Amino acid sequence: MARNKVLSLAAILLFFFFFACSTASAAETGADSELVSRTARLVLQVSIILFAAWAGGALFNKFGLPSVLGEVLSGVIIGPYLLGSITLPTFPSGVFPLYEGFPVSPELYALSVIASILLLFLVGVETDVDLLFRFSVAGLVVGIGGVVVSFVAGAGLGLFFVRQFYGGTISFTHPIPLFLGVVSTATSVGITARILSNRKKLDSPEGVTIISAAVIDDVLGIIAFAVVIGIIRSGHVVWHDVSLVSLKAISIWLFFTIAGLALSRHLSRFLKSFEDRPMIAVMSFALALLLAGIFEKSGLAMIIGAYVMGISLSRTDIKFVIQENLSALYRYFIPLFFCVMGMLININELLRPEIILFGLIYSALAVASKFVGCALPALFMNFNFRGAARIGVGMVPRGEVALIISGIGLAMGVVPHDVFSLAVGMTFITTLITPPMLDVMLKSDKPVLRKEEGMKREIKIIKYALPNSETTELILEKVINAMESEGFFVHCVDLSENLYQIRKNDMFLSLRRNPEELVFECSDSDAPFVNTVFYEIIAEIEELMKRLETVADKRKIGKHIFDDVSSNGKEHMKILQIIKPGAVTIDLKGTTKEEIISELVDLLIKSGQLPRGKREEVLSDIMERERTMSTGMQEGIAMPHVKTLAVDHLVSGIGIKKIGIDFDSLDKKPSNIFIITLAPKNNQNPYLQFMGDITRVLIKADSREKMLSASSDAELYTCFSSLSAS
Repeated sequence: MARNKVLSLAAILLFFFFFACSTASAAETGADSELVSRTARLVLQVSIILFAAWAGGALFNKFGLPSVLGEVLSGVIIGPYLLGSITLPTFPSGVFPLYEGFPVSPELYALSVIASILLLFLVGVETDVDLLFRFSVAGLVVGIGGVVVSFVAGAGLGLFFVRQFYGGTISFTHPIPLFLGVVSTATSVGITARILSNRKKLDSPEGVTIISAAVIDDVLGIIAFAVVIGIIRSGHVVWHDVSLVSLKAISIWLFFTIAGLALSRHLSRFLKSFEDRPMIAVMSFALALLLAGIFEKSGLAMIIGAYVMGISLSRTDIKFVIQENLSALYRYFIPLFFCVMGMLININELLRPEIILFGLIYSALAVASKFVGCALPALFMNFNFRGAARIGVGMVPRGEVALIISGIGLAMGVVPHDVFSLAVGMTFITTLITPPMLDVMLKSDKPVLRKEEGMKREIKIIKYALPNSETTELILEKVINAMESEGFFVHCVDLSENLYQIRKNDMFLSLRRNPEELVFECSDSDAPFVNTVFYEIIAEIEELMKRLETVADKRKIGKHIFDDVSSNGKEHMKILQIIKPGAVTIDLKGTTKEEIISELVDLLIKSGQLPRGKREEVLSDIMERERTMSTGMQEGIAMPHVKTLAVDHLVSGIGIKKIGIDFDSLDKKPSNIFIITLAPKNNQNPYLQFMGDITRVLIKADSREKMLSASSDAELYTCFSSLSAS
C-alpha cells in the first residue's frame, strides 16, 4: 500500500510539474519581473523539497532507520549536483541550479536558517535542566571527556587533511581543523533517546547518564562553536588573542543563559499574557528569533541565541504548550532543513577516492574518539564495563547540531565543499550505525553498575485498571480537563503511544493510556495529589450516572429515532456502498435473538466482508452490547451493531424473517427486519450517520412492507436500492 501511495504521488507530481512547465512556456512572452520569477521558483522548490523529504524519511523509517538520513539523502538526489541541474522547459539550468557558485539560492538558504533557529530553540526547550543538575557529576565527566577527545581527534585529522591537500604550514586555529573538531563534538540526543525509550531504558543509570551527558555535549559544543566563530570572524590566530575571543564568547553565552534562567518566570508570565495557546508558542519563537539576531550582531552564531532562549523557557510551565503548538511548524521546517543540507553536498567531491578514504577515516575516528572519551570516564563513575560500553556507543551519533555547524561553515566560505562533505558523511555514518548497535547492547538486563545502591529510582508508578477502552477514554478526558482546570499544562508527547506530560511550575507528571488502564509516573510526594484527582473524577462520574438514571428515559429517546422527518435535501451517506448484494437475505431461520444474530454474522462472512476466523470475536462483542442495551427498536425493526477490532472498515447486512421474533424491542412488538452493522473500534468511521440514514429509509410503513414482500434476495436488494435512492 505504501508503495502504491508513493507511485501515485509521483505520478500526480509529475503531471502537475510538466503542466506548470508547459503553461509557463506558453506565457514566456509576459513581462514577469525578476522578483516574481524568483518567488515562483522558490514556491516550486519548497513544494518539491517537502515531498522529497517525506518520501526519503518514510523509506528509511520503513527499514527502521532514522528518517533524518532519508531526508538528507533526498536532498542529495534532488540537489544541484544531481537531478536539480537537469534542463527542463522554462528551467534551462534546472529546478535547483547553482547560485553564483553556492548550491542553493539565498531565499532557500534563508528558510533553512530559520529552520535551524527553530530546531535549536526546541532542542533548548526540551533540555531537562533539572536532570542536568541532578546527574551533573556523571554527565559532566562523561560529556567533557567526549567533547575533549572528539575535538582533539577531529581537529588533528583536519590539520593533517589541510596539510595533505592544501599544503603549507598551519596550526589548530585554521578554520578547517576548528570546524572538523567542533562538528565531532555534538551528540544527537534525539536518536539515542528514541532507542532508550523503545527499550524502556530512559530512566536507567546508563540512560540518564547518556541523556545528561548529551545535553552537556550540546552545551559545550555550542560554546566551542561560539569560540570558533569568534576566532574566524576576528581573524585572530595568536593564542593570546584566541583566549580573549574565547572569553568574550563564553561570557556572552553565560550572561544570557543565567539571565534567561533567572528571568524565566517573568518570560513565562509575559507570554501567558497572550492567552491563546498557539499565540503563546508563536511569540516564544519570536523571542528566539530576536535573541538569535542579537547573538549574530554580537559576533556569535544565531543558533546559539535560539538555544539560550530555549533553555530559558525549558523550566517554565508553558514548555509543553510551546512544543505542542510549534509541532506543525517543526514538521514543515525541519525536513526542509535536512533536505537543504543534503542539497549542499557536492556528490562529485564526495565520490573522489581520496575524499572517500578521508571520510571513512574521519568517521572511524569520530566513532572511536566519542566511545573512548565517554566510556573511559564512565568506568570511574560507578559503571562497570557493560554500562560504560553502552554509554560510549550511545554518545556516538551526531545529528542536527553537527549539520547546522557544517552548513554555517560552508555558507561563511571558510569551509570548502570537500570538507563539508566529510562532515556530512561522518554525521550520516555515525547516525546510521548507532541504532542497531545500541539496540543489541540494551537487550541484556545484566547490571551496569559496580554498586547498585548508588542509583535508586525516585519515581512512583500508579496504575488504575478500567473495565474497557471506552471507559478509559472517558476517564482520560476527565483527567486532562481536571488537570487543566488546576492550572496544569497537558502536552501529548506521542499520540500513537498515548503518552502525555503534565506540568505546573515544579510539579511534573507523565500519563500513559493503555486500552484498559491509565498509568501515572510521578514523584513520591506527588502521589497523593494524583490519587486525589482520580478519586474525585470517579466520584463525579458516579454522581453523573445517578442523575442520568433519574433524568433519561432510554426507551422514550429510542422511540424518537423513528419520528417521521424529511431529509430536507441534506446529503446522506451512500448506503449501497456499504451494503453489498451478497449481504442480504429474506430467509432468516432463527427463533431467538442469539440465533438471528449468529445468522447475520454468517451472512457477513458469506458476502466476504468478515473473515471466518473473526466470527466468535464478533458474536462475543455483539452479545456484550446487547446485554448493555437491546438494539431492538420498534415497528418490527432491529439494528444489532457494535464497534469491534474484528473489522477495519464499516460493514453491514440485512436479513428478513417474515414471522417476527422477540428481540426485546422498545414497543414490545416482534422484530422481522434486521440490519447488522460492524464498525472498526480504532478508526474514525461515521457509523451512527450510516445507521441514521438506514432509519430514514425504514421510517415509512410502505417501505417496510415492500421489503417484507420481497420473494428473493435479489428482489430485496433491488427494493432496498430503490428505497435508498429515493
